[in-house]
Order: sequence, then C-alpha cells, then structure tokens
Amino acid sequence: MKMLKVMSKLLIQTLLGLLLWLLPDPELLQAKKPGKWYQFVHQKKDRMQARWNGKHLEIQLKPRKGEGGYSLANRVLNKKHRSLKTVIRYSGRKKLLLDRPLRFPVKVVEGSIRGSALQALFPKDRATEEGWLHRVSYNWETTTLLAGVFAKEGITASHLTKRNQLRRNGNLLKINDPILIPWDWMSRELRISQPILKKPLALKYDASGKAFAEYRLKKDETIYSSVVIRFTGRILHDEVDQMAKELMKLNRISNARRISKNQRIRIPLKWLAEEYYAGSELETSSSPNAKKVVAKPKKPNPFHKIHVILDAGHGGRDTGAMAGSKKKGDRIYEDEVVYDISQRMEGLLKKKGMVVHKTVIDPNQRKPVKKLRMRFDQDEYLNVTPRYTLRNAHTGVNMRVFLINHLYHKLLKQKVPKENIIFMSVHGDALHSSLRGAMVYYPDSRFRKTRFRIKGRVYQKRREYDSRLQFAKKENRRSAELSRSLGGSVISSFRKYGLPTHRGRTVRGYFYRRGKKSLPAVLRYSKVPTSILVEVANLKNLKDRRSLLKSQTRQKMAEALVHSIGQHYQQNEALIARR
Repeated sequence: MKMLKVMSKLLIQTLLGLLLWLLPDPELLQAKKPGKWYQFVHQKKDRMQARWNGKHLEIQLKPRKGEGGYSLANRVLNKKHRSLKTVIRYSGRKKLLLDRPLRFPVKVVEGSIRGSALQALFPKDRATEEGWLHRVSYNWETTTLLAGVFAKEGITASHLTKRNQLRRNGNLLKINDPILIPWDWMSRELRISQPILKKPLALKYDASGKAFAEYRLKKDETIYSSVVIRFTGRILHDEVDQMAKELMKLNRISNARRISKNQRIRIPLKWLAEEYYAGSELETSSSPNAKKVVAKPKKPNPFHKIHVILDAGHGGRDTGAMAGSKKKGDRIYEDEVVYDISQRMEGLLKKKGMVVHKTVIDPNQRKPVKKLRMRFDQDEYLNVTPRYTLRNAHTGVNMRVFLINHLYHKLLKQKVPKENIIFMSVHGDALHSSLRGAMVYYPDSRFRKTRFRIKGRVYQKRREYDSRLQFAKKENRRSAELSRSLGGSVISSFRKYGLPTHRGRTVRGYFYRRGKKSLPAVLRYSKVPTSILVEVANLKNLKDRRSLLKSQTRQKMAEALVHSIGQHYQQNEALIARR
C-alpha cells in the first residue's frame, strides 16, 4: 500500500514537471513581443527610431528629400551591406517615398547610426574609466546580442561572461545587471565616445585599436613624480616604484634617468586618477588658483561654542610612520610629532573660546615640547572609559570610532548644533620620498559604509560602545560636502602660513592601497558631519622631516590648522565662539 502511494506521488510530480516544461516561459513569450519605439536624432539632422521587434533590433528611418536608393544606401548602410539590393530587400520597393519610413536590422546599418540607436535604447548606459558600462534594461537581452551589437569582431558572449563573472555562464541576465565592455573590446564603428581626457593628456589608439592616454615629458621631468604620482594618484612608495617599472616596460624605457625631453609616455586608461577625465566628479583641484569648493557650511550658532574633537593619530605600541636615523639626528616618530601639534592646537583653540575633546592622552606630556623624543615609547592611551592603552593598532582604530561617535552624540544631547562640531584627525604621511607638504582626506560618500558592526569583549566593556551605528546616504553626501570644504580651508591656511602643501591633489576623498580605493576608518565611520584627516607633512621626505623636528614649524602648523576652522566658517575668528 505504501509503495502504491509513493509510486502515485512520483507519477504526479513527473506529470506536473512535464506539463511545466511543455508550457511556454512567460518571460520568453514577453521577449518575443515587439517593444516600443525609442526616438533619437542622428548627427542633429535625421530623426530615427529604434526598437526590439521580437526577433532582433531594428532601426526605422525616412529618406531625405530627393534621395534615391543608391544615395540612401551610401548614407545609412555599412560597407558590407551598402547596395541597392539591400535597400530593396528590406523596403520591398525600388522607388523611395518621403512619407514612407524604411526599417533595417541593426546589423546592416552604418556604425554611428547604430551607436546613436543603442544609446537611445539603453539610456542607463554610460562611459567609465575602464569601458562602456551597460545596464540590462529588457528581458529580451542576451550576452550574445550584446556582444553582437557593442563589441568588435572576435569578442563573443563568453568574453563578456568571463569578464563580468555572470551567473549561469551569462544565460540568466536580470534587469539592472551591470555588464562592462572594456574599451579595447568595443566596436569603434559605433563612435560611442570614450571619456574625454583633460589636458595635458591626450587620448590615442594603438594598432589594435586599444585606447590609452599619452603624455609628453618636459625638461627635467621624471617618470616617478611627473607621470605616476601626478596622473595615477598613487603616492605610497612601493606602489609608485612598481607602477613606474611597469610603465617603463610598457614604453620600452630601459633607464629612467635617460629619458629625453618630449618623450611620449603611454599610460593605460585604467591607471588614471579620476580627475583627469572630463566630467568626472572632482574632489578638489590641486591648483592654488583654482576655485574653492562650492559647499558652504551653516554659520555656527552664536549661542553655542565650537566643539573640536581632536584626534592625534596612532600612539602606544603603534608609532605610525617612522623615518630618519639617530645617527643623523633626524629620527622621527609620527605619533610623537602629531601629538605635539595637537597639544599646541589645544591651547590655541581654547584661547579662541572653543572646547576641545581629545581622543588620545599622553600622561607624560602635559605641554608641548621644544624637542621631540628620538626613542620609542608606549605611554599614550585612548580616552575611553575604562581607558585603553594602545596595544593593538586595529583595536585602537575601532575603539576611536566608538569614542568619536560617543562624543558627537553626547554633544547633540547637550543641544549643541551639528554645525558647531568638528572632527579633525592629525597624522604624518609616509609617501614616496619625492613628495612633500600637507594633504587632507575627507569622507567621500562613495566609500562610506551604511553601518558599523564590531563586536568583542574589549569594546563591549567600554562605556562608549554602540552596537547600532548606522549611516544614511543623504547624511554621507552632506558630510562629504562639508568635510571637503574644511579640507580646502586647511590647505589654504597652510599656504597662507608659508607651509608646503602636496603638489598634486591636496584634498582627497580616498587613497590607493594595493591598487584599490580606500578611506581611513575614522572617516569612513564618523557620524560627525564635518570630519577630516590631515597629513601635515611627508616624514619620508628629508626636507619635511627636518622641518618637523623644529618647534617653530610645529607651532606654525598648529596655528594654520586653528586658522582653517575660522576660514571654514567664512567669518572673523573672533566671532566664531562666544564665551
């Protein structure tokens, strides 16, 4: 009896499966239906339409006045199909009529018309640094179709599948799926414009049709600072050296010291920093004469003091960057130099009537020092409750995030307006030795997270721990604007005080680490709307390092940073805070 029940159940399941298999797929039926027409104007002259007709993409157009079959074929058809025979085949007549539109499959149409039609059909598509980014918009799209209409000969559906790691070998596309088609895979016949490069770079193509950026070296310029650092945005020593080696190999340069003036340097497009693409979202110009950032912060509430959450980078076992030598008398530790600058800032800020909230405390350094210690100490601790001696760099960073946000929420509870609160983290860089000067990082909203979820006993036993830190996209975008504005003020103040600033982009929303864009954790997770991280100098640069060892330089830096807060609010410093 049981066997009969099991057998009947299996039979029913088999029949149902067979029935479902025989029934047509609703999505497939929908894909076979003709789509609506999308209008576009080609070369500002001819009005045309494009659509999916249930089998393939087609374009509808009208003949021009007085145009015959031969001239129309020359105007709208590609070389392979450019004949009267093709016109007759798809129109069904020899004589063309002005009011009678003609329909041609996309495959027989001239490249630039095809390109205009594709952009009308797929308005979500856009040009990126790496290639043409297509967004799946219809249920009739397949990788085979996309390769056929966008890619040059030899590029197939399997190429797109592997490049984009598509599910089920590209056989299951979903609406809004991104598919990147690299520039060297795109059909040049489409004339879909690649990103326009800003001067002094020029867009060029090699024999295979692959696009690259070209730069001509000027007298006394080097491939390290004048090309790699300037155009790629890489600033870490190892990355600059490695990229310079690859660039030399690509350009067949055997000796970096023997590069002649006007030497043409090819740079892969994917290496370029985004500010060299026209229309890209520039974070801040590196030019001293450039327009200042547009975002204007609210004026601080005159009935509340300005509160500065001041973070001296590293500390404890984590010294941060270290450079120089005791023998030469220029040994320097990042945590020592930035703590001394923050001590000087604290006194200046209080004189201006501002309230300072320090994240790091050194119990053995209550006041600024004239001469920095040239030995490694571990006495700094993080000002959480109970205090945390900075034993582990990773734990210390996470703990700072909790502390910064705890201080911010505490001030909000005290009815302090958001615009009266600033977070500033002070650091020293360890970059390629050819670089010098100050640089500022702000929280670019593209690299901010939506929440901060870190668990662990070491955090949970602190009063500042918060398991529910969340970040809204709208808040992140506003924070980027305000923070970028303060960053511009810092650079402006450094220049006013005669202090060197980075010769490249001085205010950045990210940095490169192992080829990927990243953001310091204290900025990525800070709830304070106006948050910046200042790199006061490059410790690996001999001039910067020896200058930092001087008490007067550190004092000048502290004054410049305090002055930048007043400049940020665009009013006289004396009016910023009321006692």
